[in-house]
Amino acid sequence: MLFQVIISRRARNSIKRLPEHYKRRVIELLLIFRENPIPAEYCDIKKLKGYTDTYRVRIGDVRIIYEILWNLKKVHILLIERRERAYL
Repeated sequence: MLFQVIISRRARNSIKRLPEHYKRRVIELLLIFRENPIPAEYCDIKKLKGYTDTYRVRIGDVRIIYEILWNLKKVHILLIERRERAYL
């Protein structure tokens, strides 16, 4: 069964501001999330400490912070930012 990917307004606006090469890779990853919300073979993913089912993906200097709602089969994209702004 496929997961539903929900992108927050803040993350959606961040995608629009990304350089084209990052934008393509982020969109590819969001499509992969539909089938596999933790695609460790595709990119650098780590679980965030202190949070339940919340992860970060590193694509160059861009970070994607997202949470997985396993029981609802949803992936909620919380934040997409460059590294220096992602952890404020």
